[in-house]
Amino acid sequence: MSVRWDEVSLEEFAGRDLVPQVDCLADYVDYWAERTPAALFDRDGQVDRNYDQAASEIAACAKALAAAGVVPGDRVAVLSDPRPEFITILAALGRVGAVWVGLNPAYTFGELEHVLADASPKLAFTIASYRESEIAADFVALARQNGVEQTIVLGSSANSGTVGWDEFIGQGKSVETAPAVVLAESDPALIVYTSGSTGRPKGAVISHGAFTAGCYLQASKYFHREARVIAYLPINHVAGLLDLGGVPIAMGGSLHYLRQFDPAELLAMTAKDKITMWGGVPTVMQFAAGHPDWAKTDFSSLEYLAWGGSPMPAELVPILRATGARLGAVYGLTESCVAFTYSDANATDEQLASTIGRPDPRLDFRIDGGDGPGELLLKNPCLMTEYLNQPEATAATFTPDGYLRTGDLAQMRPDGLIEIVGRLKEMFKSGGYNVYPREVELAIEEHEAVETVVVVPVPDERFHEVGVAFVVLAQASSSSVTADVLREHCRARLAAYKVPKRFELVDRLPQISIGKIDRSALRRLAAEAAKRP
Repeated sequence: MSVRWDEVSLEEFAGRDLVPQVDCLADYVDYWAERTPAALFDRDGQVDRNYDQAASEIAACAKALAAAGVVPGDRVAVLSDPRPEFITILAALGRVGAVWVGLNPAYTFGELEHVLADASPKLAFTIASYRESEIAADFVALARQNGVEQTIVLGSSANSGTVGWDEFIGQGKSVETAPAVVLAESDPALIVYTSGSTGRPKGAVISHGAFTAGCYLQASKYFHREARVIAYLPINHVAGLLDLGGVPIAMGGSLHYLRQFDPAELLAMTAKDKITMWGGVPTVMQFAAGHPDWAKTDFSSLEYLAWGGSPMPAELVPILRATGARLGAVYGLTESCVAFTYSDANATDEQLASTIGRPDPRLDFRIDGGDGPGELLLKNPCLMTEYLNQPEATAATFTPDGYLRTGDLAQMRPDGLIEIVGRLKEMFKSGGYNVYPREVELAIEEHEAVETVVVVPVPDERFHEVGVAFVVLAQASSSSVTADVLREHCRARLAAYKVPKRFELVDRLPQISIGKIDRSALRRLAAEAAKRP
């Protein structure tokens, strides 16, 4: 890759000369496989792989992809939780020049269908079951309806109509070597779907150059020997792919899979596997710190504890500091791929709770607001290329001189740290996930009894913000539809974190003088409603 940061020689970037700059994720695996072949690459329960084994399995997967007819530019969808196959497929896709499309098994089939229809993958993978429910057969049928040529089931095939993982890898033996593909930095590597302000999720296209540059930037910041990280975030999320996927691998470290978040298991793995780095959202850390096992957990191996997505509650900072790890907030978003800020090593409790840290001097930004708050604009080699199939939305997201519009209002403090003080767009964060009210409103409006609905955020102690839906029912349905009915309606159409916490049935919605809905008034009403039991 042509992007270099050799002119940056700050001591704080410990790994600047130790982390390689490569063309794709598989190159990182090969790099460390040559130097530390026996080092732990990943652990799934009691099963370990070293770097040499991982490199071999990625090569075998690339051959299988080629045997399946996958060629450069093809898209491949993967419905999975964090597990060895996910990182193997992700790395192998770079070897054949194909594009990763991650799918979250927590999504409803309506959400999955939207992504499949929009991304048009040639091939798909799915896990057999999720949370004790069999999902493979239904997903295979859904994928087929959306033009997917073949779907591979991770694990044993449930019936003769599907292909299992081992069988898929075996088919690659018919290919002597995977075709050599020369990647350009601009070639797409990932399509990451992020909820849309106009309703349906948009696919952010992230290139190989952007992804590997992001891995380098963060790995050189957090570099430490024998890094061990718990991979528990969804594999359709940038944080699950880069922060808790590519970055540890760029450091020559290991991934330790936790397929579904569980605070007790997270704490047990931290001690048992001598985890060196936690990453996540404040909500996860609140759940962990509130668990009875927190007080007896051995945190002596933990070197870094970093969070993003929402502010850290001030009362939690001293509890986290007691682990002995270096604490830090980071700021990033899907469209920018990489962390833009980091907290100082000696950050105070107030700075950790109130700011997103200090800008990475290797990256460019500006705040469009003069001396006061303004929109935070970012420019770096990790920005997304475009929103798939949405040229107008893409154009609106970038300034004429190429800066990404974050939609966040920020201000620089006298101490050089940045505070996020508000948002220009209606999106809010719930448990670290982006929630766009319009997407939720569209789902609620599908109910025949709903005449009008507006969703607004309200502060929440655990999830930072949650949605409150104000619903006006059609007059004929007002006696038969309840908040519980609408909640179940939503749950069938949206991931759990998008479902409003409260449904307020009202006769009318407040308006401002020009006839628009008064969202500020609804936020005040939502705050009052949140105080009720």
